[in-house]
Amino acid sequence: MANAVIVDGLRTPFTKAGTFPGLTAGSLALEPVMELLIRYPDLRNKIDCVIGANIGNQALPPDGSNLARLIALQAELPETIPAWTVNINCASGLHAVLDAVKQIELGQFKCVLVVAAEVMSDYTAVYGREQRQKFADLLAASKSKKSLWKKIPAQLLALLKTKIMPHDPQWMIKLGLTDPFCGLGMDKISDQMAMDWKISRTELDLYAQESHARASTAQVAGRFDEEISVPEGWDKKDFRDNGIHHDQLLAQLAKLKTMNPGGVTTAGNSSQISDGAVAIIVADLKFAMEQDWPVLALMDSKKSAVAGCTPSKMGLGPVNAIAKLCQKNSLELNQFDLIETNEAFASVVLAQSKAMASPEYCAMLGLAKPLGALPWDRTNVNGGAIALGHPISASGARLVLTCAKEMDRRKVDFGLVTLCVGGGQGEAAVIESPGF
Repeated sequence: MANAVIVDGLRTPFTKAGTFPGLTAGSLALEPVMELLIRYPDLRNKIDCVIGANIGNQALPPDGSNLARLIALQAELPETIPAWTVNINCASGLHAVLDAVKQIELGQFKCVLVVAAEVMSDYTAVYGREQRQKFADLLAASKSKKSLWKKIPAQLLALLKTKIMPHDPQWMIKLGLTDPFCGLGMDKISDQMAMDWKISRTELDLYAQESHARASTAQVAGRFDEEISVPEGWDKKDFRDNGIHHDQLLAQLAKLKTMNPGGVTTAGNSSQISDGAVAIIVADLKFAMEQDWPVLALMDSKKSAVAGCTPSKMGLGPVNAIAKLCQKNSLELNQFDLIETNEAFASVVLAQSKAMASPEYCAMLGLAKPLGALPWDRTNVNGGAIALGHPISASGARLVLTCAKEMDRRKVDFGLVTLCVGGGQGEAAVIESPGF
């Protein structure tokens, strides 16, 4: 079986929704792809497949139902190469990378381009079946011979219909952040997690403050500059992650209103709604060396896991996935030099740490002993989604890229990437140093 490696990767800044009006998922994702094609002039004719990750921009134009194919064609890659787009909610970006790794291992392809993108600014409001039926009923009534509508002047009729028709649209961002099985919004699940694991509002805000502090330090030190592709004509100071609050005060976070009465989750201790895209080159090790390409990291699909959990406790998905991963590979949490876990909410990260240290919870997962609490000095060392944002499909790929870059910077050997997944799942994967 072939060995899969991460050759290189780039991303756009993760920006607060609406920062760049008019940028679609396709146009945003194309930016890091084109930069990689410039960086590696022979890459265009070496790519055998494009695998994408995208959720909320697939249902309607402008980007259609298969973002990966759109990107492949826009980048003028050979029309003969295949492209597909995966969806496992929040872990889609990681899943796309692992899909590429598996394709390489199986010998299907030598070089795969992974493109993960989400433009939450473009999430639409639509009329579902129920709303459309209300439209139809009212239209039928207005055409009736006995209808009072016929005696009303046309302009006034149009105004009245606009004001009184019971046709509130369904907002896709709200639906997307609501679990369809348990019916709870992610904010309510966050509150439930905090309650279950006895996590206070102050603990959540302290965690959020630390996320911003770490991201601020990383940004000022230029660590993210190695990841971010800056289009020609843009100043690096303008084209950067813009959700980071430098000098974030705990008192400021404490003043924010909770999302739910009696809850502890606020906009400040939750991930930001944002836009972003990531492009990563995954290749066969031997092939990469023949091209004289760099090798940033190794990935082995056997050292990954997807696991389910109760949908209303989706934040614990990473614990289940990490337990599964460690069991089948005889690994322990303390072996990882760096850990990247997605900060969907401060509550889920803190709950994960408590669950991993819990003998009862770990025994329920079939472990002989607890995994151990998250080592904070090695976890999300450059901040996380609370500070940087969480463009759903792009986050998993960013975690892979950020972790691999930081491992290379620190010259360490073993990294772990994991995300909780709406719907009650978790995904985790090991990243290893090439050692040469």
